[in-house]
Amino acid sequence: MVIVFLGCNSTNSNQSNKQMKLQAPKEDKIYFGAFPDFGGTEDIVTLKRMDAFEKLIEKKPLWAYFSQSWYNGMCYPKEAIARIDKKGIIPFIRLMPRSKEKQFIAEKKFTMQHIIDGVFDKELHQWAKEAKLHNIPLLIDFAVEANGNWFSWSGIFNGKDRKDGYGDKNYYDGAERYRDAYRHIIEIFRAEKVTKVTWFFHADIYSNPDEEWNRAKYYYPGDDYIDWIGISLYGAQNTKENYWDMFSEILEERYETIQEISTKKPIALLEFGVTDNHELGSKSEWLEDAFETILSKRYIHFKAISYWHETWQEEDGSIASIRIDSSQESLNTFKEYTKTPTFNVKAEFK
Repeated sequence: MVIVFLGCNSTNSNQSNKQMKLQAPKEDKIYFGAFPDFGGTEDIVTLKRMDAFEKLIEKKPLWAYFSQSWYNGMCYPKEAIARIDKKGIIPFIRLMPRSKEKQFIAEKKFTMQHIIDGVFDKELHQWAKEAKLHNIPLLIDFAVEANGNWFSWSGIFNGKDRKDGYGDKNYYDGAERYRDAYRHIIEIFRAEKVTKVTWFFHADIYSNPDEEWNRAKYYYPGDDYIDWIGISLYGAQNTKENYWDMFSEILEERYETIQEISTKKPIALLEFGVTDNHELGSKSEWLEDAFETILSKRYIHFKAISYWHETWQEEDGSIASIRIDSSQESLNTFKEYTKTPTFNVKAEFK
């Protein structure tokens, strides 16, 4: 059976209606996934890049994280998903509703309100249909780090602290629009009876601005919609940032703002990293502190971690050396921890 719709590539049917959600690992085990450097656009998904990452760390990640930016189209990314699945790795897709890469600007096309109003329902229904037919277990993350101020789906661009422009008069409009847009997408997948998707809600450890209306908990679609909570936690990302906060210091300061999102869902560290060659601190020591904090279960008991393996040049010319192998010392530290039995665990779906 072949379906052709909206100009997207068709998918052969091999569907199953069996529910498959990624479960938290048992006991003290922790899943290890990664963004294995799929390029600056976060979507150059190739076997070569995955092989290089696996060879580098001498370990296969549980999942490979990539972005689908909607300015490149909203078709189901079948080829990228198939390549990751072929490697025996779980595809993890970041749905990014944006018209351009540029940050700190409002979105005009793929707005939260347009999603709520059903402007993209045809495309989203087709995406869900294709996912069902492809029959590969997926992890999906919609519009990451909404409590920051850099992406256009942030509450700062969608009503901010107002309560009289949309929906519930007792709820902050900015976060409520995001929450309802995410709920709308999940409801479309449910209507299409897609059973092999695990949904993540992904916040940043810092709310920016750090004001009541922008707390991560207000963006949360709810326990009835979301399977996992995820966070980003970075140290200094380039050498021109004039601070050096250790992983444990950041988490100690902010962990309660994550725990208040939900007490019922497993928590994943979906992005973390720090730059190398910073005059105020050592990347290797930062990584050691991060892993020791994760393993100690202080503040948050993470059930999965995922490293953001990339190096890029900032607009001011500074280099963000986040890659694991930015130095041999950093690479050795990373491998020392990820090779331990704690991170040697297979995915469990149920």
